[in-house]
Amino acid sequence: MGRLLFDISGLCQWYGFLDHPSGIQRVVERILCSAPLCTYPSVELIARAPGAQDFYGVDLAVVTALAQPTTRRKAIARLRRQFAEGMRLARLGGLGRDFRWMHVPYWALGWSGLSFLLEGRYRRGDPSPTRRVAPLTDQDVIVGLGDFWCHEGHATALAALATRSRARLVHMVHDLFGLDHPGWTHPYFGRLFARSLAQLAPHVDLWLANSRFVAGSLASYLERGGMVGGPIDVVPMGWDHFDTTPAPHDAEILRRHGLRHGAYLLHVGTVEPRKGIEILLRAARRVATKNGRWPIPCLLIGREGWRSQTVRAELRTVGQDSVRWLRDVPDMHLPAIYRGARFSVVPSLGEGWGFAVQESLAQGTPCIASRVGAIPEVGGDLVTYAEPGDIDGLAMLIERWSSDDQLVAGMRAEIAEKLRRQRPLPSWDAAGAQILKSAASGCTGSPIRPREG
Repeated sequence: MGRLLFDISGLCQWYGFLDHPSGIQRVVERILCSAPLCTYPSVELIARAPGAQDFYGVDLAVVTALAQPTTRRKAIARLRRQFAEGMRLARLGGLGRDFRWMHVPYWALGWSGLSFLLEGRYRRGDPSPTRRVAPLTDQDVIVGLGDFWCHEGHATALAALATRSRARLVHMVHDLFGLDHPGWTHPYFGRLFARSLAQLAPHVDLWLANSRFVAGSLASYLERGGMVGGPIDVVPMGWDHFDTTPAPHDAEILRRHGLRHGAYLLHVGTVEPRKGIEILLRAARRVATKNGRWPIPCLLIGREGWRSQTVRAELRTVGQDSVRWLRDVPDMHLPAIYRGARFSVVPSLGEGWGFAVQESLAQGTPCIASRVGAIPEVGGDLVTYAEPGDIDGLAMLIERWSSDDQLVAGMRAEIAEKLRRQRPLPSWDAAGAQILKSAASGCTGSPIRPREG
């Protein structure tokens, strides 16, 4: 195997406009920061700007800096500058296909040469941070970690790059909800996901999936479409090095967000239909109607997503003493907020993995979750399950967990003990090692089949 080139176009696009990652961005960052990939001598990062056919190089150190609180803001600024500089590679025809109104400032800054404004420590006249990627060969492997639909023409450009160079193409899929449940995502992105996957699939030598559930769904989709290609490897999703014991700074973080330890129910995730937040609020309201008071304050943490107006309307009918929604919470604050929660609820209608479940357990916080998708792979016997959409069943659990101190304390002790016995838990280093192994040995063109790494 020659070079291992990771396509991070979606990551650059995301941080062009947003500061806080969603699930896919977190996976990409943690995999790229894993020791096996950081120490592998031939890893390169590449990205493509809207309207471009060519890819530019991105320094791996910029992405690894995202993981450090002290360097994160500078790393995001650097990615934004490179995103603007990459606009210089765009072709007129490509811009007509990929361009959207939100790209205008980056196009203007890139072509005016003023992209240094996106990164304060650069001065006009400094060399551009954007560099072309050296020509690929048939010994190289291109790896995409999940967001192949970041632009309209991205899948086409990626397939053309692999075909032109005869490099092998490896791509990860996190879920197929855009195909199976179009109402769960914005219509634009749902249609774009479907087109991009169909365009990319014939060129992929090896698929990666984040769970056995997704691997099975992907295999079914490809077989229904009559597509023959590489196998599907399951990449272990790492457990961050969280701790179930309170840290010294926990109290300060909770105070900063106006929270009291053990006095709130927690939901973490983008506010969109798939997450089932309306189900959670209706279940809590049902308990409040029965008992004449809200069972326990609900804390929602997550950015505003597709069709979030229904949740906003629901929140207008209750006071902040009952439900709070924090849209932008730094990742570094999440462990303390998980540890401070009485319990968490993940009432999702579908999950390709279920990081909110995993993170809750990693902090020793009991979790109620839907028995759906890959959540049972994450939660095992450490989670109390409710059927997706079952408002009555969820209401009963919330009512009991809000009042039974002994029950919650017992579950906390059980989680801590079982996780201690299961150690070592899967790590992001294991995920990086699996990708290296798959890329080196799995691009064989053999029949589609899920196979666990």
